[in-house]
Amino acid sequence: MKSKERGFSTAFALTVIFSLCVITLSFAMIVNANEKKISSYKKAFDAHKKANCILFDIEEKLQELKEYPSDIDECQILSLISMECDYEITVKDVSTGINENFVSPEILEDESVRRYMTLNEEVALTEYGWINPRFADKTVLDEILLDFENKNTFPLINNTPPLNIHFMTDEFIKAVLEYFKIKNGEQKLEQIREKLNGETSSKELAEILGISESHAVFDLIGFKTLFWKISFETDKCGCSAVFAAVPQKDNQKKIDRYILVEKDIARKGGSL
Repeated sequence: MKSKERGFSTAFALTVIFSLCVITLSFAMIVNANEKKISSYKKAFDAHKKANCILFDIEEKLQELKEYPSDIDECQILSLISMECDYEITVKDVSTGINENFVSPEILEDESVRRYMTLNEEVALTEYGWINPRFADKTVLDEILLDFENKNTFPLINNTPPLNIHFMTDEFIKAVLEYFKIKNGEQKLEQIREKLNGETSSKELAEILGISESHAVFDLIGFKTLFWKISFETDKCGCSAVFAAVPQKDNQKKIDRYILVEKDIARKGGSL
């Protein structure tokens, strides 16, 4: 009997030891997995924090654009913000286009505008921009006023020209000139391209077009970009953000400040 009891005890001990080994191994694997998760979360947090710091610095630097009479190209912006970011940056005007959600049917159904949109579908449309009541769909305006309970809708609705002529294609400029029935569009486009620079004023542009400075075309065409999309990649993540120019309330042809309105930060290998 003693031999059988000893054999049973040995088998039981081995079973217990094996079970403990399995439990210990499982616990070690859980701990290791948790440590990896914690490490991954920390890296994600650090990457997110770094990207946000860069965006904050870019937003601060963009305030200098308020003093620029014109936004002439992406290089202008790159030189302004490059010192705030050690990584490769891309800049794009994303508001100089036709926003089908806001623009009035009168503009969308205009023959010249419709032709431009059809032939330049990839570049003609935009999803960004404030709402200019002089060219907006009345139904949209009524719905917004209802949503805001007829309270202050600024800056969502303002009179700032939504299009920056420096970023308009030749076809777009010609379509706008045709819409406003400004004659000799082809000839005047050549003059615009010849004389347009960072110091060009609405008065000088009016002289080129043969119209008064109070002409309605200057409610649509200006020299400032209202929404900029800025993207960059760090060693840990990619970031894309949109900054909006908020006009001065009392003088809506001038910019009061630039604000961050949209951002997307994704860690390489997974979202944050």
